[in-house]
Amino acid sequence: MKRGIVVVYFSRFGKPLQWHHKVVLDAAAKTIGQIKGYEFGGHYEARCGYSEPLFFVPSDTLLLDDASQLGIRSRNDFYGGIVPYLFAKTKAITHGLVDYDAERPQGWSTAFAERVRGVVLPGYTVFSSRDARVAARRMLRRGPLRVKKPLSASGRDQTLVTALNELDTVLEKLTAGEMATYGLVLEENLRQVKTLSVGEFGIGSLRISYHGTQRTVRDNEGRPVYGGSDLVCVRGGWESLDAVPMSPAARAAVAAARRYDEATVEFHGFTASRRNYDVGQGVGADGRPRSGVLESSWRMGGASSAELAALTAFARTLRWKSFAPPTWRNTAKTGELP
Repeated sequence: MKRGIVVVYFSRFGKPLQWHHKVVLDAAAKTIGQIKGYEFGGHYEARCGYSEPLFFVPSDTLLLDDASQLGIRSRNDFYGGIVPYLFAKTKAITHGLVDYDAERPQGWSTAFAERVRGVVLPGYTVFSSRDARVAARRMLRRGPLRVKKPLSASGRDQTLVTALNELDTVLEKLTAGEMATYGLVLEENLRQVKTLSVGEFGIGSLRISYHGTQRTVRDNEGRPVYGGSDLVCVRGGWESLDAVPMSPAARAAVAAARRYDEATVEFHGFTASRRNYDVGQGVGADGRPRSGVLESSWRMGGASSAELAALTAFARTLRWKSFAPPTWRNTAKTGELP
C-alpha cells in the first residue's frame, strides 16, 4: 500500500524552465520520495484525483492562494516556501524604500526592511523610475552601485552603475508593469566578493542546517554565475548549527542569515520548509570590509542537490539518534536552477 506520493508542481507564476531544470526537479522529488517512503508521481495533475497523501516539490515559491488550493497545510507537505505576495518571494524585500511617499505594492512591509537593515548592504528597493533616480543620487555620492532585477538569480540581470545616465539605460528596459509588481534593487557594489550560503531545511521530522561557500563559473556569454557550493551540514536546526566550529566570517554570516530569517514573521502567512540565504562579504567603495545578506531562496535552488544528499546520508547512516550532532561535508558541484 502506498504511504503517499511525491509530485512536482509547476508554479503558475514561475519562469519557464529549460529541460535540464525539469530534470533536476524530478531528481529532487525522487530523492524526497526515497527519504519519506513515498512513490514518485511525476508532475502534478489536478484531474488525477489523488487518493494518497501528496508531498509537493514546487518549481518556485508558492503564493498563499496556490498553496491553499493544493491542500498544503504545513511545511510538512512541501519542499520550499509560501509567501502572501508576488514581490515577497524576491530580493526586493531586502531593502527599504527611499521615503514615505515612495511607490510600493500592496502588502509591502516596512517593518521587515527595518528589522534586516543591520544585516544587509546599504541600498534601496524602488517601484518607480522616480524613486530609482532618488536612490541612485544618494548612493552614487559614496561610489558605484549594483542594480538588480528582483526575479533574477544566479548572478544574472545585474548592472554596475557609476552614473545616472547608466541607470536610465537600465530603466528603459523595464516595463511599467514589471517595475510596479517586482520593483528594482539598488545596492552598494562590493569588490573581491565571497558569497556564503547559510540554510536550514527539513522533510518531516528530519532536519538539517548548513553553512558553506559558493563557487562561480563563466556562462556561455562569459559572465560570472553561480557554479555550486561547498557545504558543511549538521543534523538539526539553527541551534545545532551554532554549535559547529567555524571561522569568524562564517559565524557572522550565519548570525546575519538567522536575523533575516526571523524577520519573515512580518509577512503574515509565510512558511517554509527550505530556508536558504546568500551572504556577501567583500570590500566597499571606501576600502572597508562589508558584509550583508544578499537574498533569500525559499524554493528548489542550486544548493538543493547537496542539501538532499546530506539529509539522505544522515537518515541512512545515523538514523537520527540522540547524540552530539555530526557534520557532513559536500564539495560536489550542485545543479543550477533559475
